[in-house]
Amino acid sequence: MAAAGPPQVGIPVTKAALDSKIGANAQTLKKSTVALADLAEWGAAYTAEQLVDAFGFTLEEANLFKSALGEVASVVEAVDALSFLSQTWGA
Repeated sequence: MAAAGPPQVGIPVTKAALDSKIGANAQTLKKSTVALADLAEWGAAYTAEQLVDAFGFTLEEANLFKSALGEVASVVEAVDALSFLSQTWGA
């Protein structure tokens, strides 16, 4: 006999619903990571000053944008290193 889980309030939780939720969210994580990596690759071609001139950023916005893109590699590395969550997105 299976152990009783915590009491459920509202919509009952099922294995199928849990599998679906983790899979959908893991796929979103992976797709978002790929999209960020693509944006970082594109952004590498520009300096902050070029973003100001070409796209109308303020210098502060451009520096923030470049700094944010600088963090993407570590996010990609972390997501690529996932052992168990990656199995739920269909890797």
